[in-house]
Amino acid sequence: MNQRSTPTTDQRTPARPGLRRAASMSAEVAAYLEREIASRGLRPGDKLPPERELAAQLSVSRATVRTALQDLESKHLVERTRGRGTLVAQPPPPVSELYARLAGVGQAQQDVAELRGSLEPLVAELAAARSSAADLIQLQDVLAASSEHLDPAEALRLDIQFHTLLAQAGRNQLMASVLTLTSSWTTEVRLRSHSTTEGRRCSIEGHRRILDAVLARDATGAGIAMRDHLADVAALISGHQH
Repeated sequence: MNQRSTPTTDQRTPARPGLRRAASMSAEVAAYLEREIASRGLRPGDKLPPERELAAQLSVSRATVRTALQDLESKHLVERTRGRGTLVAQPPPPVSELYARLAGVGQAQQDVAELRGSLEPLVAELAAARSSAADLIQLQDVLAASSEHLDPAEALRLDIQFHTLLAQAGRNQLMASVLTLTSSWTTEVRLRSHSTTEGRRCSIEGHRRILDAVLARDATGAGIAMRDHLADVAALISGHQH
């Protein structure tokens, strides 16, 4: 694996002010490994290096790596079996069937907006209750990378990444899968809200309010912040259409 920007015992990611306590080293390793899986485009069945090798690469103990892998396993991102090591996980059958069924369904924007409006506030509530320290690190990193000065395509990429990570943090794989699929249906529409500085600023402010509630473990507040965020974005998109 690429060793750039890896967490080490000597160079740890600075503590984020939003975290109630400093993130554990295993959480930073879990966040790093999850980013590696996503950025390298690993497919189900691809094998990760052994614990001993990962520990040496990242300059951490095997126990730290083991705890990090347990976190990824709880999110159904990897499978760990004796004799086979750690593999990128296959989606469970219900998720695969869900993708197959939804792929052929008409995607009227109003229907998609109503689906997001129903599911995403609940996902935010679940994330506030269930997110791990590794989830919080990744969400804060995405928010820190977001800026109103980015070009629309990059701003949209980070927007989608924030919502995807939030869904994964909720630990409900069916919900996360549905919302990942809806992201592919809303790219063109959401790009309109990122086409202006005002729209990009609105997105970042909405994400910040959501994450503040998640960090505070305020499930009700996270759901309200998500509903407000979706309403603000919808208003921006509607304004661009008139």
